[in-house]
Order: sequence, then C-alpha cells, then structure tokens
Amino acid sequence: MRRIASFALAGALLAPLLVALPGCDPNFNQRGFAPTPGSVEKLEVGTQSREDVIRLVGSPSAVSTFNPNIWYYISETQESFAFLKPVITEQKVIQVTFNDSGRIAGIKNYDLAEAENIAMVQRITPTSGKELTVLEQILGNVGKFNPAGKNPTNQGASTSGGGI
Repeated sequence: MRRIASFALAGALLAPLLVALPGCDPNFNQRGFAPTPGSVEKLEVGTQSREDVIRLVGSPSAVSTFNPNIWYYISETQESFAFLKPVITEQKVIQVTFNDSGRIAGIKNYDLAEAENIAMVQRITPTSGKELTVLEQILGNVGKFNPAGKNPTNQGASTSGGGI
C-alpha cells in the first residue's frame, strides 16, 4: 500500500511538469528582410540597375547615410526560450553597391560571425539655464499662485447670456 501511495505522490508532483514542459519549446522569430529563394542569386554585377534590384529583391532595409549608392538588406533570426532573454542565432546583411551610372558595382554578404558589438556612449547633453535646488523651486513659487476668481486684472466678458 505504501508503494502505491509513493507512486501516486510522485505522479502528482511530476504531472504539472510534464504538462508545462511542451510550453517551454523555443520560439524562433524572423526579423527584417526575408528574400524569396533564388532572388539574391539573380543579381549580377555591372548589368542590373536599381529598378532591377527593387523588382527582384525588394526595397532595401536601409540606405547608407552618407552614400545613397549603398543599400543594405538586413535579416536576423532570434531564439527565445520561456522567459529568458532572446538570443540571435542567425544574422545576414547583404550590401549592394551601385556605381555612378546606377548599375550594381558590388555585392557583399555579412553574417553573425562578422558582427561587432557597439557600445553606446553614456554622455549627457548639458542643458542651458539655472539649476535650482528643491528648496529654491518651492520658495520660488510662493506668492505666484492666484486662485480662480481672485485675479481682478484679467476679467473676461460676461457669459451670463443676458444681452441686447
């Protein structure tokens, strides 16, 4: 009898885990540019124009800030497991460079191995003006408050509806 009770107790403790376990499958999220199969391979250096690239591949994810002849197609796949922080499992960047006549001059592919972490600058932009302490802010407003109806210099027109 004790043996049956211990199996029942073990089953009662393991049952919620077995039910919850399939809910912890990893989730994959595709973000950014997703080319149709074979579309990028159809690009040819020197023969195709910007319009051809848009027709075959689509609009770029980004255009270079200082050189409008460089287009980027960016995509990444993230894997998230339960409540943990997502992890980037795959990243692809396709750089298409055009010459001055608008034809493809070069195509470069970058992946996750070539990615670099860029640290954000933690500086604060200073603002102009006087910095007041809490006490100066509180005392600076003393005497500046006028409750409604106590301001004789700013009386508007009557709104009683009585008229001509």
